[in-house]
Amino acid sequence: MNFYYNNTWKFIIEKLSSDVHKGLSEELVPKRREAYGDNKIKLPLGSGGIFSYIKELISIYLFICLFIDIFLLVNKSYVLALFVTIILFSNIFLRWLNIYQKKKQVEFLQNINYTTVSVLRDGVEKIVKAEDLVVGDIVYVRKGSLIAADMRVIRAHDIKVDEKNVTGEHFLKDKYESKIGGEVSSISEMKNILFKGTVIKEGEGAGIVISTGNNTQLGKLLTVMNYANNNKNTLRSMLDKNINKLYLFISFVSLIIYLLNKEILSVSLFLLGIIPVELILNTYIYILKKDFNKDGIDLINTSTLELVKDLEILFLDKVGSITLNKMVVKGIVSNNKLYDIDKIDYKKDININRLIDILLLCNNSTYNIETDTGSGDLSEIAYIRFASNNRIYKSLLDSKHKRIFEVPMDSDKRMLTTLNKSKKGYRANIKGDVDKVLERCTHIMIDGLEKEITNEDIKMIKALDFNYSVEGFKTQGVAYRSFNYQPSLSENVESNLVFVGIVALENPIIDDVDKQILNIKQRGIIPILFTDDNKIAATAIGQKTRLISDPSLVISGVELDSLSKEELIGVLSKAKIFSRVNPEIKSKIVGLFNQDGYKVGVAGETLGDLSSLGIAKVGISKGKAPEIVKKVSDLFIKDNYLNKFLNLFDVSQSFMKNLYSCEKITLMFLLSQLISLNLISLIDYKVGGDFIPVLITNLVIFSILTVGVLKYGLKSEGIGLSIVKILACSVLTFLASYIIKGQCEIVFLIVFTGSLLINIIINLKTRLFDINIGSILLYSTIFIWILSIGIFGIFNDVSFTLYELTSLVIILVIYLIIELIVKKVASIN
Repeated sequence: MNFYYNNTWKFIIEKLSSDVHKGLSEELVPKRREAYGDNKIKLPLGSGGIFSYIKELISIYLFICLFIDIFLLVNKSYVLALFVTIILFSNIFLRWLNIYQKKKQVEFLQNINYTTVSVLRDGVEKIVKAEDLVVGDIVYVRKGSLIAADMRVIRAHDIKVDEKNVTGEHFLKDKYESKIGGEVSSISEMKNILFKGTVIKEGEGAGIVISTGNNTQLGKLLTVMNYANNNKNTLRSMLDKNINKLYLFISFVSLIIYLLNKEILSVSLFLLGIIPVELILNTYIYILKKDFNKDGIDLINTSTLELVKDLEILFLDKVGSITLNKMVVKGIVSNNKLYDIDKIDYKKDININRLIDILLLCNNSTYNIETDTGSGDLSEIAYIRFASNNRIYKSLLDSKHKRIFEVPMDSDKRMLTTLNKSKKGYRANIKGDVDKVLERCTHIMIDGLEKEITNEDIKMIKALDFNYSVEGFKTQGVAYRSFNYQPSLSENVESNLVFVGIVALENPIIDDVDKQILNIKQRGIIPILFTDDNKIAATAIGQKTRLISDPSLVISGVELDSLSKEELIGVLSKAKIFSRVNPEIKSKIVGLFNQDGYKVGVAGETLGDLSSLGIAKVGISKGKAPEIVKKVSDLFIKDNYLNKFLNLFDVSQSFMKNLYSCEKITLMFLLSQLISLNLISLIDYKVGGDFIPVLITNLVIFSILTVGVLKYGLKSEGIGLSIVKILACSVLTFLASYIIKGQCEIVFLIVFTGSLLINIIINLKTRLFDINIGSILLYSTIFIWILSIGIFGIFNDVSFTLYELTSLVIILVIYLIIELIVKKVASIN
């Protein structure tokens, strides 16, 4: 991309064999399309129409439910079949809805593929489909235009662009046709490039197409999204596998029972077919996401619940995990001395005035003093806050010193420069890495006067800078150069500079972060830190937070660049902090760990982190991450993400245990039900004559309780004790039906369903008297149970003698005692 922004638009047109006055010829278009590809982005999750939905809908348990439905219809059990049909279609619909919502997330991209554009071909302006654009096309853009391909600007009249679809930034960007000198640190700084997917909000102009389709910046981002979506959605597969096993087992048991008792098969299959699996899962996920949202976590990929428990390495960014998302000015060096920032006379000290002027003019961030919030680089926000607190305001300076142009910071020179109009001419204002700034300085400002800089001056400045770094502070050098004429962007304005001073910034460490680091290690995860600090400051931060104890565990990006692949692998095996690494090196490091089979988690916030987030086992977007970065990630944590990650890790482990509890209680419930109904059929009762009790128990009460089990889990016991509980529930239900002949339906509802409720009450891992989801669900099912007994009894004119009522109470108490004994035995074991 640097080829296009570093050169003039005339040179680009010449290199792409186009013509600014005529455009491409129609004869050349097919050849260009064959050489460079079409302009259609392959959307994430595919667009395979109905077949893509059918493929994702297919599951064994749905086929089993369909078989049950057909079997009931063939056996003329139409009412039973109706309910199974409703549940089957609800399961299919909810499953389809989840798939649809995933595809809906990228629906906005369809507009990019199918919009129309105004293009110059054979000297004539034509309207063509966006997908017909090719490299070299001259395209006209106007207010409201949706940019259909990556383009180098060749004419710009007050163009302002909304780039949030690509960069994630929510403010408008100016675009111009001039070339950009040097490297840029992000695509948001490519001010002469229009990106596919962005929108012209003001102005008009023209551009030449330089990339199409999946080769565009947006296309590359979506390729990462597609990879992430295809390789991380494992929870659904795991759940399907377990549900399928359960359904196959119960179906097999039902068929065995059929060989012994042919009268019971219909109701045996019915009780399996009316469990709303998808409704249970979707309700649980909804509750879980709502709880996470309250804690500032957006669970984007529910598979994170399964993936996070296996992590072995967690790559962290310093800001947001180790330190607060904030910078504070803590010290200033000028006149070859340290200033106490609380005792500086800003009005009288010329050096300090010049230093603050430069920090505000060479600044692209914003700050609101009333809310103490800002947008942009944390260091720049700190400078504006520092100045505002001393009644020096950026907006006033900007209005007096108009910016002419900007030379962006890049990873090599590590300096940002702006040229501004001054009272006596023009001034280049520079801030950046202290060493890099010093290299370009020939003079130093002492008491407001420019003097030739000496070796002693440089040594003293570097010594003071070193002291700040040892304390863990970030430092930046400040310099300027004055002109009595307006220099052009092509001139080397970053030379012959006058050194003004150093600013030291503190990025406050989060309270108790050392305990959080220890907690991560205790969970078997190795934390590895990426930081933009120099190696000395990175070492200080690492030791303060107990991330490292040995400075040799810190390595810089410069050192990594000089290593061979074999040497790099050797260094990675012991390094715990990487200082001053760019996104490419970060992605390379993560990729090497990934290739070696390590299960890694990665935190990121910018578009440069997309690759790392995409290949990670768990990608964590944070802070002010753009929407497209969030979509690649598995979860988004706004702030204090290290502590919240630990909470998520604990929830993940609980989820897997709770899932096992849910599978176990479902198996026990269905087996108990099958045995109970078969035993009841032995006392001259046609089971299924009135299916309402089974419907209430399975469709309503059990479904609600299952959500509670998924949320909180159950206290566990061994297989032997579980078998005891199954037999106890089945035998006691049969015994109650035997004692109260002729009322088996309501007896089943009272005893069997009551036993289920007792089981959950005794074993659910939550406080029953606290107001929470678990207690609410439990109390709701008890209410539904009692209400169902009453309504069913009234409609069926049921009445019990005192002996029968006493028998029912005694039987339920016996089951309660059995549950308590099992619980006691399980706790001893």
